[in-house]
Amino acid sequence: MKRPAVPVLVCLLVLASGGQSFAAAPPEDPQDQSVPVSQNCVTRLELPAVNNVMESKWSPDSTKLLVVWFAQLPSKTSVTGYREQEVTDTFDMRTGKLWPVGVGDHPLWSATGRFISYWGPDADELRVVADDRVVARLSPTMPEMRWVGDGLVFVEKNEIREWREGAVRSIAKLDAEFVPQYPSDDLYFSADASRFTLTRYSLDGSLERYVGTTANAGVLPLDLGDARYTEWSPAGNTLLVRYLDRIELRDFDLNAVRTVRLADTAGPVHAWAADGRTLLMGRVSPTIPAGNAFDGFRAWDAKAGPQIATLPNLLGARTFSPDGKYFVGVSRTGTQTTRLEIYRCAGSADHTVPDASAPERRAAIDAAAGRFVRPTAGEITQFVQGSHTGIDVAAPFGSLITADDDGLVTATTWVAVGGNRVCVQHTGGLETCVYHTSAPLVSVGDRVVRGQPIALIGMTGVTTGPHTHWETKLNGRIVDPLAR
Repeated sequence: MKRPAVPVLVCLLVLASGGQSFAAAPPEDPQDQSVPVSQNCVTRLELPAVNNVMESKWSPDSTKLLVVWFAQLPSKTSVTGYREQEVTDTFDMRTGKLWPVGVGDHPLWSATGRFISYWGPDADELRVVADDRVVARLSPTMPEMRWVGDGLVFVEKNEIREWREGAVRSIAKLDAEFVPQYPSDDLYFSADASRFTLTRYSLDGSLERYVGTTANAGVLPLDLGDARYTEWSPAGNTLLVRYLDRIELRDFDLNAVRTVRLADTAGPVHAWAADGRTLLMGRVSPTIPAGNAFDGFRAWDAKAGPQIATLPNLLGARTFSPDGKYFVGVSRTGTQTTRLEIYRCAGSADHTVPDASAPERRAAIDAAAGRFVRPTAGEITQFVQGSHTGIDVAAPFGSLITADDDGLVTATTWVAVGGNRVCVQHTGGLETCVYHTSAPLVSVGDRVVRGQPIALIGMTGVTTGPHTHWETKLNGRIVDPLAR
């Protein structure tokens, strides 16, 4: 498929007055308020192998996962002889079985679990599935959508629309000035879809941000200064805003803004607790091998406060199940491959159960022909070929990007075309850079190790969607990172 500033408080107050529910049925919040926030997810479940997982989404009842994984298919046009294709399946926690949904990505459950939506293989058709059959084929012009109960809210051209029970209705029309064009514009709905953010990317590196009310398509400027990253909380109407030196939580329901310095948090990596409202901050141990270490996360504004969660050092889609009983992510099985991992959560961490295969996986990674690991749990969409100077790896917006090898951080700057980048100098005259990032997790001069988180996936610079351009130079000359 992407002004003038006004005081933030004015923006919040105006939106609060127009944020009524628009759905035919009251919004259904899948997050139970009784879900425990303090969790220790340290018991690894033995699962059938589900390899090369890019995305995973919990069903509302926490019994299933929607998983997006990539398969390698023969290709006569690729320099490698293969291409990677995204596939969406469901994984049943009770039986350990995979069940096909379709070829495509970005799947979502409806709030009741009755429906599944996902983008088809050519990303030009959104499909809605029920009882293993396609019941709707829609044509949104923005990739982001949100289920409210069993109603699917999306943007098509100049309208915000809702699909419900086989029918599509118009909710509101956007003014011509704010009709989003993907990928120069990007749009995300809040948890109940009552609000949305609109980000406009410029080739000079500047960003324009707006916040809108879904019921009437009203849009107002959102002055966030030099903020790098925004994300709606999984429940409620709180917007997480990341700057280079601080974090803000902007609660649109309470008209409140809270701020904390990153230096005063437990670490630069953020995650949402199972309640969908509590932001956790911490450090993720190097993800080689993932699942062999456990990291402490704390409430976002508590540097020395009580530990809230103990989590395995997984990468990929790191999320709690809605009932708070499980934590999902992926571990590395090689330099370019991963597998699905699920850990059971409890109120105490008396018995940690790391992955028994960790030593074998570490040995396999160390013995691999290439020394560089794929920097994110994603699908390769373009190789080093012709005028393309790197490897494009697609992953959901905000996903962790990790260092492909040990080295020294030499740049965390914006550049034309490539957008925000993080570069690492390695031994032997090799330098790697990851481009199109949103927020860096390291600073110039930091020493990093292979598998250490260094940035978040973004859409800065010239992009066709959330991904990173992974580029390697040997003494200033472009080389293929897969061959190093």
